[in-house]
Amino acid sequence: MRLRELILSLGCMLVVAVLAVPRARADQTRDFMIAAGESGTDVFVDTVLPGAQLTLEHRAPIYQVANQLNLRANALLTPAFFETQADAELRILVLTLGGTYGYRNLMSEQVFKEGEEFDRYARRTRFVEGDQTSDAFGFGEFRATVSLPINDYVVFNGINTFRFEGGHDRSFDWRNAIVRDADMLFRSDLMLFFKHRDVGGIAPMMQIMNFGLGEERYTQLNYGFLFATRPGFRRANDIFFLQLLFHPGSTFGSYDNSEAYGNHLLFSPISLTVAYRVIFEVWRAGNGNDD
Repeated sequence: MRLRELILSLGCMLVVAVLAVPRARADQTRDFMIAAGESGTDVFVDTVLPGAQLTLEHRAPIYQVANQLNLRANALLTPAFFETQADAELRILVLTLGGTYGYRNLMSEQVFKEGEEFDRYARRTRFVEGDQTSDAFGFGEFRATVSLPINDYVVFNGINTFRFEGGHDRSFDWRNAIVRDADMLFRSDLMLFFKHRDVGGIAPMMQIMNFGLGEERYTQLNYGFLFATRPGFRRANDIFFLQLLFHPGSTFGSYDNSEAYGNHLLFSPISLTVAYRVIFEVWRAGNGNDD
């Protein structure tokens, strides 16, 4: 699919999502997505810059209402790759344990030989010249998330992930904006949310990544923030999401990764995620309707 056709499709999807008549609460707070979702089934339609994602999620209470089982399936399409996955998560009070199995089809893969430059300039040159390949492989994840509400306005959230995937060594990871080997990746996203029902939530964020490259493993710290709010294009159940991360210099005790980190189309050592989500409530426990 050409980029122009994808952008046109995303624009049509966004218009349909915004104009769709909601059947939801009119007084929904703008920070509603920071808490755990209520039991039921939802469909999420996401416009992700630049791409689109469709998700089906079912949440069921376990042991009364203190714990929850979350089952999810999604498909994500971007100009660089297509990805589909299935998730299962168990929330136990403030701890959530989860697992994922998925499949990725890379349409714009960049693989680098030993000693070959792979900084943003080199990757951007390859992108412009069309010097890219394709690949397809499976992947799996194990996650442990801790969510600690400190008071009505502050919430700590820590997501710790072990990811295992196939593919080629010394290839560019579009999701994490680094060049790494196709082995185990550890990532920890630590966020301190400051939230308000009339504004949404903003969180200073630190990301810890440990990855393999060649014969070594490297640990890298990224810094930034995450912002989420309900923009109100619909009466309820829409979310605007912005995450910005930057890497200021070297990984721990190793090479300077500041020229290599980040999306090479942005010309800077940053990783940027912008998304708009519309939630369609399919079913809610206990009311027997289709809201």
